[in-house]
Amino acid sequence: MALDLVAGRASLEVRALSRTVLGWRTKRGWSLKELGELVGFSAAKLSQLCRAVVRMSALEVVAIGAACGASDEEVELCVRVAQRAVDPTMWDRINGDAWARLTWTPWEVMAEASELVIVVDDVLPELVRVDSYHAALLESGAAATELDLALQQEVLKRLGMDTTEAARPGSPRRLRVRLIVPESMLNGSVGGARVMADQLERLEELNELPGFEFRVVDGDAGPYFGQGVSFTMMRFVERRFDDVVLLHTLHGGDTWLEFAAERGPYERALAALDGVLRSEQESACRLSHASLRLRDPLSCNDSGDQQRHLQLVADRAGR
Repeated sequence: MALDLVAGRASLEVRALSRTVLGWRTKRGWSLKELGELVGFSAAKLSQLCRAVVRMSALEVVAIGAACGASDEEVELCVRVAQRAVDPTMWDRINGDAWARLTWTPWEVMAEASELVIVVDDVLPELVRVDSYHAALLESGAAATELDLALQQEVLKRLGMDTTEAARPGSPRRLRVRLIVPESMLNGSVGGARVMADQLERLEELNELPGFEFRVVDGDAGPYFGQGVSFTMMRFVERRFDDVVLLHTLHGGDTWLEFAAERGPYERALAALDGVLRSEQESACRLSHASLRLRDPLSCNDSGDQQRHLQLVADRAGR
């Protein structure tokens, strides 16, 4: 029998369980109705299980896994996750944490998110990188894996969706991305001037999409919480999904913060940042200025040319 969520909330692990079981079905190419006929569940119940509306029991995992022909190892792992989800604290006390866990990638969680607030410390996140910028990070050791352009584009295309498109059956939900960067990042030199120019031009293109907001932290504001670490706050439309914070480091991997006490410092950081952000128009102006300066540095040397250059930047930002 499907179980109520703990405190009405679906943790990332419960959601990873739902995604894994859903993957068994989609690999077979079955509809919810077809799977339901095999396991004796209604399509409505299966839909709730696959969307983590209710928590899956160990018996339901076994039934669906057997019908879909999932491997014994996959089913056993998912059974453990389903058992742990009943009472994670007690489970860990009895069994410890020395066992395999279901994992999820940032891309998988982004696919479910409705809003991303990304605070940048040093380098831009994979979501907005151009290939040459990422390649330069790989070469320097600041990135560990190749950029998955297909996954990137799958998320980015949701930024331009209108209400009609989002309302179509089977359509992904609309996404809002707020990217917050320090002024120093606009003057960065990852990969050289040409690479940075291409990267800033990509940000300009994204900034024209209705779901994207680019903001620059005032360089005169002084230190602020978040300068020492980049983080992403992921938010969801569904009330059963709490916000989560993603911390990503090259050697430390991904760290997910789900509990309110863990998220608190980052929520306060975002509130503090609101007071030191340049306006959207001013941020866009500085982005365009940095991009044009990299592409044509000589145009900024003469004072008269510089004024004309700044006017061009202002005109572009105001479009």
